Amino acid sequence: MSYELFVEVTRNKTVESRHFGAAVVCDYNGDILESWGDAEQLVFPRSALKQMQAIDVIESGACDHFGLTDAQLTLACASHQGEPMHQSLVETWLSNLGLGEGDLACGTALPDDIETAHHVLASGHHGCRSYHNCSGKHAAFLTNALHLGLPTEGYHLIDHPLQQRAINILSDLADCDLRAFPLGIDGCGFPAPTMPLSRLAHALARFAKPVALSTARAAAINRLHTAIAANPLYAAGNGTIVSALISATNGRVLAKTGAEGVLVAAIPTLGLGIALKIADGNARPRATSLLAIIDHLDILSGAEKNLLHEHMTTPVENSLGLVVGEIRPAQSWLTALRK
Repeated sequence: MSYELFVEVTRNKTVESRHFGAAVVCDYNGDILESWGDAEQLVFPRSALKQMQAIDVIESGACDHFGLTDAQLTLACASHQGEPMHQSLVETWLSNLGLGEGDLACGTALPDDIETAHHVLASGHHGCRSYHNCSGKHAAFLTNALHLGLPTEGYHLIDHPLQQRAINILSDLADCDLRAFPLGIDGCGFPAPTMPLSRLAHALARFAKPVALSTARAAAINRLHTAIAANPLYAAGNGTIVSALISATNGRVLAKTGAEGVLVAAIPTLGLGIALKIADGNARPRATSLLAIIDHLDILSGAEKNLLHEHMTTPVENSLGLVVGEIRPAQSWLTALRK
């Protein structure tokens, strides 16, 4: 297994830390256009699969049956920050289904958004399941269970029919049977499949341009594209690379984070998928790494790069708010990318 130096963290212009990673750019035909590090290493995509896991709630007819909005579809794809807009939509969604927070299989959590978390604690409250960053995905699976007449109990477990349907869809997009690879358990209780990094990029490319998929699956994917592009803040939240990238490009780039240093992107207009894994699992360098690849592919306009500047090279601040360094693409990698 090999990695390349992607990101340097500096302090007073001196490199203090280094982050290594691997990445793959794949087209919808399955051809690897570029790669860095070991493209065939097994990875846990974790939440990077959420956009693809949301396909079934549309394809099954549950979305239309329950009249889900584009904001709800986007939240089904999200690792949201638990901001008031996210919690409110989850709770309204569950109420409309005749369900409640206790029906969510994910555990309780405080909001990932620090300001919201401080407000919750200052109000004398604690974490709840609707604050969990996966609660939108869980609400979508509950919606699908009700529509298909399947048990809501245990919907998050691998032997539940909904999870088997999800594995089938993911296998279709990755063009391989994911049951052949190891399976773990995700932070929210869902199955956590593994796959080669190259297959993850291929799946993202087929999600970006679903021309070789069934008519129903392609229609569901295109509907998700439209929903996410129109609701970038529901895709993650304020200040996040995911919402910023979707917003800046008006949905030309659909990004999604995964735990342990994973970040992926689908580019519908080009039919490309990008899959990135930071070796040490740190979230800090992944936005800088992905944006360096996207810039290398000449996808962003000058105006879009200006909007994303603080994600491309992120200031490091101390507790006084003084900028003391930066998170930047490694100089050696930038030189190689520019050749």
